[in-house]
Amino acid sequence: MIFVWFSLIAAAVGVVGVVLARASDRLGEALRLERSLTGFLMLAVATSLPELVVSCQVAYQGSVDMAVGSLLGSCLMNLLILAAIDLSRRSKIRMLSRQAAAHALASLSSVLLAGIVAVAILLPLRPAGLWRIGTGSLVLVLAYLMTFRMVFLDRRVATAAEFIESAPPAVNVPRMRPLILYVSSTIGIFLLAPPLASTSERMSVALGLTGTFFGAVFLALVTSLPEVVTTAEASRMDAHDLAIGNILGSNAFNLLILVAVDIVHPRPLYAELMPVHALAALGVIITTTIALMGILYRVEKRLWYLEPDAIAVIGSSLMFFYFLYAI
Repeated sequence: MIFVWFSLIAAAVGVVGVVLARASDRLGEALRLERSLTGFLMLAVATSLPELVVSCQVAYQGSVDMAVGSLLGSCLMNLLILAAIDLSRRSKIRMLSRQAAAHALASLSSVLLAGIVAVAILLPLRPAGLWRIGTGSLVLVLAYLMTFRMVFLDRRVATAAEFIESAPPAVNVPRMRPLILYVSSTIGIFLLAPPLASTSERMSVALGLTGTFFGAVFLALVTSLPEVVTTAEASRMDAHDLAIGNILGSNAFNLLILVAVDIVHPRPLYAELMPVHALAALGVIITTTIALMGILYRVEKRLWYLEPDAIAVIGSSLMFFYFLYAI
C-alpha cells in the first residue's frame, strides 16, 4: 500500500512539475529574462522546495546525517538527471555544448559552495554566534549571495547586449496568467513535499535502508522528482537553457539549504557530521567540473547518439554513489 501511495504522490509531482516548467518559461519571457536566468533564479528555487522541507524535517527529528546526505546526494542526482536526459534526446544538437557557455558562472558557483561545505565538514569551526549558526553556514550564505548577484548581473548584461545587437520589436507578453500558474504550482510542490518525505521514510523502513546512504541516494532521488519532470519538460520544449539553469540553480540552492538545517538542528551541525559527507561534496565538485568542461568544450561531436561528456557525468555520479555505499 505504501508503494501505491508513493506512486500517486510522484504522479502528482509530475503533473505539477510540467505546469511549473511551462509557467516559468512564460513568466521569464514576460519579464524579459533570459532562459538560463529564469531557470537559475525562478525554476530552481521552486523545484528545490522538497529538499528544503524534507531536510529540515529530518534534521529536526535528529537524523542530521540523513538530512545532509539527501542534500549533497540531490546535487549529484540532479547532474545525473541532466546528463541522462541529454543522452535520451535523439537530436544532433547537444544540450551540454558551447551554446550553453553562459552557464559556466553558475557551474562555478556550485563548485565554490560545495568546496566551502567540504572544508566546513573536515575542519569544523566554532559557531559564529549569530542565531547559533555555524561559521561554515555563515560563509555559505555570503558566498551564495555573492555568486547569485554575479550570475544575475552577468546574464542581465548579456541579455541587454543581445537586445541591442538584434533590436527585436517590442512584444507585450501577458504576465498575470503565467504568474498565477507559477505561484500555484510552486505551492503545489511545497504541499506535496511533506507527504513525499513521510512516505519515503516509511519506504526506507520497508526496504531496510537507513542513515547516510539512504539520504544520499533514495531520499535524494525522491526529492529530485520535480527537477526530473521540469528538466525533461524544458528539454522537450527545446528550452535547454532553462533545463541547465534549473539543475545548476537547484544545486546551488540545495547547498544553501544546509544553513536552514544548521538553524533547525539543536547542536553545531558540522561538528556532528560524518566525514563521508565531505566525499559527497567532493563528488559534486568533480562531477560539476566535468559537466562544465563539456559545456565549454568547442568540439561539437557525438558518437552515434552518445555524448561523451554526458556519459562522463553519469559515470562520475554513479561512481561517487558507489563510494558512499561502500563506505
